[in-house]
Amino acid sequence: MRYCAFFLPALLLAQGPHVAEGLRIGEVTDRSAHVRFRLSQQPAQNKGRYQPPKSEGQRPPALSPDEDPWLLPGGVPGLAGRARLWVATRPDMKDAKPGEWLQAEARNDFVLKTAITGLRPAKTYYVGVEIHTKPEKPLASFTTAPEPDRRAPVKFTAVTCLAYRSLDHDEGFEIFPSMEKLAPQFVVFTGDNVYYDNDPPLANTVEAARYHWQRLYAMPRPLAFFAKTPQYWMKDDHDTLCDECWPGRDPDWMKPMTFAEGQRIFLEQTPIEGQTYRTFRWGKGVQIWLLEGRDFRSPNDAPDGPSKTILGAQQKAWLKSTVDQSDADWRIIISPTPWVGPDRPKKADNYANAAFAAEGKEMRAWAAPKKNVVVICGDRHWQYHSVDPEAGLHEFGAGPASDVHAGGTPGEDKRFHRFHRVGGGFLSVTVEPAASGSRLVLRHYDAKGAVVYEFAPGS
Repeated sequence: MRYCAFFLPALLLAQGPHVAEGLRIGEVTDRSAHVRFRLSQQPAQNKGRYQPPKSEGQRPPALSPDEDPWLLPGGVPGLAGRARLWVATRPDMKDAKPGEWLQAEARNDFVLKTAITGLRPAKTYYVGVEIHTKPEKPLASFTTAPEPDRRAPVKFTAVTCLAYRSLDHDEGFEIFPSMEKLAPQFVVFTGDNVYYDNDPPLANTVEAARYHWQRLYAMPRPLAFFAKTPQYWMKDDHDTLCDECWPGRDPDWMKPMTFAEGQRIFLEQTPIEGQTYRTFRWGKGVQIWLLEGRDFRSPNDAPDGPSKTILGAQQKAWLKSTVDQSDADWRIIISPTPWVGPDRPKKADNYANAAFAAEGKEMRAWAAPKKNVVVICGDRHWQYHSVDPEAGLHEFGAGPASDVHAGGTPGEDKRFHRFHRVGGGFLSVTVEPAASGSRLVLRHYDAKGAVVYEFAPGS
């Protein structure tokens, strides 16, 4: 039943494939970008909103064996076929040049991924898809980063905790048009992009996990935003497998879905190629580090001590050496989980918890004395700006995607908080060339796009 696409009438097959999920363009540098797209039977996702069956259990019910995720509201049936990208520097695509033909197959869920190379810095490009005929208009556009030694204005946004059950609009989260109005050069998804374990239906199969991505990110609002905005994707626990997971933790209630399958599906759904921890530069003004918080961590319930880790030895050494080597005006570390907090006393998943106190103290003490280093984190369901009372490290929590998802805070703590808000929204970061160096401004927004807090280091 999963691959019923192959039994459609020939006339319908001739009308496709389509690209119902649009283009996800990411990993943009001054010279390259990566693109992910998927061929589909129809030009848009299935209509309607998923309504889970009533359940009295603590966990959402899984799909029954006779339910095909492709046929559910918001689902996107895939289709085998051939396609290639065309890249232009003009919106009318008159100077477009083709890439290589790519073959979408069932074994890869009809996903196609490719790199665009040989680009020029600080240049806008337009991307179209050829399936039957050369594209006459682009599906998406993006602008490359400026040269690493050039100071130029930078604006990006950061978001987290996008649960389908917490949607605040039928066409997608309010944050998408709110961010679109700011025209950021890119957006960082800091993790918990979907919720396999507690957002109905339970994603205990690969097909159900893919459905979680389809129903949320093929909605009109994210599609419109992605058509103009490149993305850098990070993952956390809920979009890897389940709450507070680590390698080797494969609970029976999530099977046959496993931690390893979650790692694979995340790469399938995003433009990332290769290692999930990485760093990129946006001119002289800012360098950004995106951390991997799941793949290398020790079990949360292991005794704390010098060897207990979230980052793993290799990632930690890479982070320390590359931050030290950077000559960017501002250095921003983005973590899926908090470094400073504070967090709830019973949690055991991050550096704000006693469970990882040793490495947390080490990393705060390492980062805080460094000039112009700040931390942005996801995962928390409230917005905040905290300063560690001991080390002095500044941390900014992006907050959940909607007000519906907000809550769970331990409360405002004057020892830490310079700002604390239980509400949904997003974070923006701007870097502007100044008389000497660059000026950094961080702003928290509510879901509708109103500024609720602003901070400029050194001001």
